[in-house]
Amino acid sequence: MIKTNLPVLFIKNHEIFPYCETKLEFSDTNIKKTISLAESYFDNCVFIVHQKSNDNLENLKTINVGIIAKIKLKIDMPNGNMRINLKGLKRAIIHEIIEEDNLYEASLSLVNKEEIDPIEEIAMSRTLYKSLDTYIKETETTLFDSAKDIRDINKLTDIIVSLLPLNHNRKLKYLKEVSSVTRLKMLLDDLEYELSIIGIEKEIDLKVNKKIDDSQREFYLKEKLSVIKEELHENALDEITILENKINNLSAPKGIKKRLEIELNRFKSCNSNSPEVGIIRNYIDILLNLPWNKSSEENFDINSIKEILENNHFGLQETKTRILEYIMVKHYTNQKNVPTLCLVGPPGVGKTSIALSIADALNLKSVKISVGGVNDEAEIIGHRRTYVGAAPGKIMSSIQKIGVNNPVFIIDEVDKMTKDIKGDPASALLEVLDKGQNNRFVDHFIDEEFDLSKVMFILTANYIDQIPKELRDRMEIIELGSYTEYEKIKIARDYMIPQLEKEYLLESGEVSLTNKTLTNIIRFYTKESGVRELERVIRKIYRKYICNKLESKKKLDPNKNLENIIGIPKYRVNNNTENLKGVVTGLSYTPYGGDTLKIEVISYPGENNIKITGLVGDVMEESINVAFGYLKGNYQEYNLDIDFINSQTFQIHIPSNAVKKDGPSAGITVATSILSYLKNQVISNTISMSGEITLTGNILKIGGVKEKIIAAIDNNIELIYMPKANMEEVLELEYLYKNKLKIKYVSNYQEIYEELFRENEK
Repeated sequence: MIKTNLPVLFIKNHEIFPYCETKLEFSDTNIKKTISLAESYFDNCVFIVHQKSNDNLENLKTINVGIIAKIKLKIDMPNGNMRINLKGLKRAIIHEIIEEDNLYEASLSLVNKEEIDPIEEIAMSRTLYKSLDTYIKETETTLFDSAKDIRDINKLTDIIVSLLPLNHNRKLKYLKEVSSVTRLKMLLDDLEYELSIIGIEKEIDLKVNKKIDDSQREFYLKEKLSVIKEELHENALDEITILENKINNLSAPKGIKKRLEIELNRFKSCNSNSPEVGIIRNYIDILLNLPWNKSSEENFDINSIKEILENNHFGLQETKTRILEYIMVKHYTNQKNVPTLCLVGPPGVGKTSIALSIADALNLKSVKISVGGVNDEAEIIGHRRTYVGAAPGKIMSSIQKIGVNNPVFIIDEVDKMTKDIKGDPASALLEVLDKGQNNRFVDHFIDEEFDLSKVMFILTANYIDQIPKELRDRMEIIELGSYTEYEKIKIARDYMIPQLEKEYLLESGEVSLTNKTLTNIIRFYTKESGVRELERVIRKIYRKYICNKLESKKKLDPNKNLENIIGIPKYRVNNNTENLKGVVTGLSYTPYGGDTLKIEVISYPGENNIKITGLVGDVMEESINVAFGYLKGNYQEYNLDIDFINSQTFQIHIPSNAVKKDGPSAGITVATSILSYLKNQVISNTISMSGEITLTGNILKIGGVKEKIIAAIDNNIELIYMPKANMEEVLELEYLYKNKLKIKYVSNYQEIYEELFRENEK
């Protein structure tokens, strides 16, 4: 017995017999790789293993016979699929199937030809031909012309079985049977069975003929179908009838029903082999499944809404107040043209979870999509049906899935949409959000008006200045700031830990985390505005605890062994080192919250007046140039040696080259660091500042105030210079910094100069 190896194709719901050709089409990447492997190394031969519909790769060991087939033709289709023509060659015995990188190879040997007496073989083939002739006469078919004059029963049985209308599982039995004599006996039984079925069909025809007369002859086929179903005790309605019933029972505008009737008539008249049939059917299904008049009943119990918001989120009082105001005014006025809510804040502060809580409080269904990175407006408003692979846009497909026309619709990351040659998704989204026109919103695929005015849209973004202007004008902006250390501990204690105990099936208090431990986690292992990283670290502690518990080791105590459980600390709490001449401590806003920023200045002989390093963005670079220009323009006021300045190159560096820095609020810090260098005066690292400077010395308003104040407190800053324009905002945050640091408000840079430098000049 000679063994050989061949690549394996697993085939479901299809049969490939020896001596017969068949066409198959695949989309699976692994199957494509198998075909390519067979072409390159196995002379276009593959080994076919037939599976039952419910088979999986675990029980393939029970399959011991397959078919060797040759690839006659391979075509790569435009839709990415691969079409092949296969011709079955011989049966083979499987010895072993080996898997490597999702590709399979079988060790096999050919089935030896069964030895049959020639006279006996002729007799058996004649017997088979007699039964086949009877079947051909009864069915009036020409399918078996290719089987004429074949006397080899091995080949004859395979060709006849491949053409008979047997079910898949029955044909698999023929494929696995290596004995041609046994297959012939099976075939004689099946032909007799098929002939008995044909006899029953003729009886049904006779019954139908008795029921009809000349005036009813046009309904013959329908009546025949009815009798067949009666004989089989089957009362199922056909596809067209089901669709007609759905259209009649659909609660939708008259125009939609009319459109559905037109599309159904097109569907009826289409040839079943036409590719347009699937497109029309898909379109009808989408129209039928859209919630044209289906709404959720909104709950408006203000006390219940307050309670749910309070239970789900700690702090964020101003945010909750504005949300409640928005909901109450919307309900009281019953107006549809209220602005869309947009929650803006750094990652992890709870923008999406607050939106979900609003849906929960109002007892409305919610759906969420992300538009970050979307650059094709068709993703929002759909593709026209004339295009290959057309589909509804994200808005309508989500409405279809949620099943109501008044959900809370959350659109994430609107500040990360991009605009390019493919289109402007922000403008497309404008049509969705504009209450003046979205009651007649038309998705390009659906091509019919849908009322979106009942939908409560809530958008989220990280940066307000990156939201497209056309969208910003139509939204009610609610800003969510960073959490303080106290708030993070409270969230961990009251929300995260109880939830994790429930999730990990632990008793309440089984894993004890003291406030000191939580503080250490927040300070030394996380650096963020929100609490995502904090949750990840606490989860890690719980996982370690459970693993230790299952291994019957000594119980972990995170309060004593924190470093052993979650590793060495990642961050330093106080990065505010002592300043030297030309170095000033600034404050910055990052996606992880506030931070201190050291701005360093040095000079050396050269013609270039200024050189900026430290991965600085365009806005900050302009701010540095403005600060330098302001000082040069007022050199007499500040007693500066202009000849020295003009003969030097000033290098302004902001450390952490791998982190991009941008924004205008470093202006006054740059000016102070240049003066510190020129006047040879050290500015204490307990003094910090943040503000945009103009060429006239005016100090303009800044953003990220809360985050910067928190960073100042964490880094032992004692005095901050802030723009006077931010005074009201800063005073609202007095609970944060009271008795911890002092804030001075300035409107012109000379006020800072008078306090920091003038006294040393006297």
